[in-house]
Amino acid sequence: MELIYTILSAIFGYTTLRATSRPNSRIHRNLPNIKIKNVELLPSIRITIRGHVIHIHHWFHFTLLLCISIFVTGGILDSWLTRGFLMGGIAQGLRFSDRSIFSKKSE
Repeated sequence: MELIYTILSAIFGYTTLRATSRPNSRIHRNLPNIKIKNVELLPSIRITIRGHVIHIHHWFHFTLLLCISIFVTGGILDSWLTRGFLMGGIAQGLRFSDRSIFSKKSE
């Protein structure tokens, strides 16, 4: 049963993040811009340091959370639904062509 929950939540995570993380999607365009000094939190996490923009991709934090969930007992990270959602988000994020670019000169 856990396998079914994981697969269904992975599909849900993939489709949800596909709809929200593509820059030309309607949902992504309507997300608020939250920026504190040189740290942008929404619509994506970007840190500007000395003329370089460090972009922390969603698939990267999802990978960290998935690794942490292996060692956590109890709570939301211990759920197979959460792990499946994280796996779907990782799979979706790795489909971007810029998935390996973490730093670039600011425009």
